[in-house]
Amino acid sequence: MPWAIAERFDTVGLAELEGSGAALLDRVDRKYVVPVETFAALAERLVASHRVLEIGGVRTFGYATTYYDTLGLDAYRDHVQRRRRRYKCRSRRYEESGLCAFELKLKGARGRTLKYRMPYEDELHGSLSPEAIRFLHEHLLRAYARAPGEDLVRSLDMSFRRLTLASLERGERLTADFDLAFAGGPGGAGGRLAEGAVIVESKSLRGVAQADRVLRELGVRPTESCSKYCLGIGMTRPGLPANPFRRVLSHWFIPHVQQAM
Repeated sequence: MPWAIAERFDTVGLAELEGSGAALLDRVDRKYVVPVETFAALAERLVASHRVLEIGGVRTFGYATTYYDTLGLDAYRDHVQRRRRRYKCRSRRYEESGLCAFELKLKGARGRTLKYRMPYEDELHGSLSPEAIRFLHEHLLRAYARAPGEDLVRSLDMSFRRLTLASLERGERLTADFDLAFAGGPGGAGGRLAEGAVIVESKSLRGVAQADRVLRELGVRPTESCSKYCLGIGMTRPGLPANPFRRVLSHWFIPHVQQAM
């Protein structure tokens, strides 16, 4: 159904989107988990103001993401404890294009999200190159005056499809993620987003995007503790503390066992 929703929108290309105020590498995020029917109602209200990202005639895109953390999962624990100085790092492959990036997300002042990205060779996806480690060190030292742990390893694999809507005039962007699946837990523990559920993320300069207002009118409030990385770790490592994520996991996700990575 999300791909059918996408057909109703005018389109925007990647270069135009990334060159606009809607690129939003410094932003406020609001996350929601909603039934696809609610997302359809939201999209209906945004057709006049937003455009859908289209690349090569495609409007929904597959993402393959690998996250990295220390052996003790320090980055995950920092998020569980809601420490002000916390980060996530990942390599991401954009399936349709075959392009790859290494990305770092930092929590900035007043709850802002800061995102840094560097190009990454496709064959390096799923591993940490010396260049990626230097990139990570540089930005963490600059932002937090600390280095990452020395024992960073691959901690979680994730795949999903994404639809992106953007209002370039307002400097707002909205992503809708579906068909989300996790892998990488001990013994092949994994999980997936329930059928008919969508993770919606509103990204704007001040956290008051049109999408946030529409969702409020539809009776939907932001979903607390909705980091996809933390949800994935909480689902694939059941022995870890995950109290902030239990409600979302029990309501919207289904566990399963698959081949370990």
